[in-house]
Amino acid sequence: MKITSSRFQRLLYRHNIRGDDQKLLIRFLLICMFIAILLLISSLLAWAFEHRGMEGNSIRSFWDGIWWAIVTIATVGYGDKFPVTYPGRLVGIILIIVGYSSLSFFTGMIASLFVENRLKGAKGLKQIKTHNHIVICGWNKTADFFLKALVEKNVTETDICIVVNEPPDFFERVESRYPTLSLEYVRGEVSQEETLKRASVDTANQVIILADEQLEHNITDDHSIIVANAVRYLTRKDKITVQLVNPENRSLLERIGIINIIVWDDIGGYILANSVADINFLAVFCQLAQDKQNHLLTQKIPTEFIGKSFGELSDYYYKECGYLLLGLLAKEPELELSAIFTDDSSGIDQFIQYALAKSQKTLPEEKSNVRWKPDRHSQLQINDYAILMV
Repeated sequence: MKITSSRFQRLLYRHNIRGDDQKLLIRFLLICMFIAILLLISSLLAWAFEHRGMEGNSIRSFWDGIWWAIVTIATVGYGDKFPVTYPGRLVGIILIIVGYSSLSFFTGMIASLFVENRLKGAKGLKQIKTHNHIVICGWNKTADFFLKALVEKNVTETDICIVVNEPPDFFERVESRYPTLSLEYVRGEVSQEETLKRASVDTANQVIILADEQLEHNITDDHSIIVANAVRYLTRKDKITVQLVNPENRSLLERIGIINIIVWDDIGGYILANSVADINFLAVFCQLAQDKQNHLLTQKIPTEFIGKSFGELSDYYYKECGYLLLGLLAKEPELELSAIFTDDSSGIDQFIQYALAKSQKTLPEEKSNVRWKPDRHSQLQINDYAILMV
């Protein structure tokens, strides 16, 4: 019994069913079990009493009893099967009273589940249960423009979870501005692991950590780095994007393996510098960023082109897909501790794994290298990604 219970608990945890949801599910299963047992006992008794009853009885088999019990408890009342003996009718009376009460409780509980789930969602207390969604940690003007850009680019099918420590009316205002987006809301401090788990950060496709503009300027990045550290242990580093206000803090994130870092002043400086060299650069850059059809895309090169030349791959993309190959992105595969030390590792391996985790030292981080318009005869490597204009 204990083994079955522990397996059931593991199954619930595997599907992220915890707390109140776990209690409601157990209550739901118990009521279903009670109704099933009630139907089974009533069917057996009705069949036993009616099987030997007077001539012309309609319940002549166990399945007749099952049919009669279900029709009775559902208050359908077909009238094709019914007890004619006194004991059989007594079973019917008990089934009607107990079954009707149980069924009413069952339907009421189902309705309350939906209402409670809706209320918890409105308050930002619901556990988000989705995959490949986008999690936005924090809120500032960038988030507003980000959602606006998604609407303009028709990226409306992806679920977006906003994690903020703001009251429900804040989310209602955001939701009303972007009715075509699939928005979810988790209320809580973004640096807390419990809040991040409610947003299902571990199953998210992207986690965007925004600079908290309500904090003082000199500690804004400190808060973002703390949040990035908390998120880093819940999901892969290449899925995390962090917004900083001071470019000097970039190295603090790079040390923990986060390479997707946005510093608007930093990027703006380079854009202006390029505009000095070409007065049309800013207009072209803005047009590319805002364009609904054309955009840049990185894609793993087809395996059959590994070892072949850049020119052959360029011709393939242009002729077969209509894409323009602009360059190559070389990505070294990231090594995680779990990939080296398996569950059946020896005690020495476990000690090394524990020591590395405790010292917060990581194995060599992922490195990327972009090569724009390489020579047509450049040989393609297994870790190359194509940079495409699509």
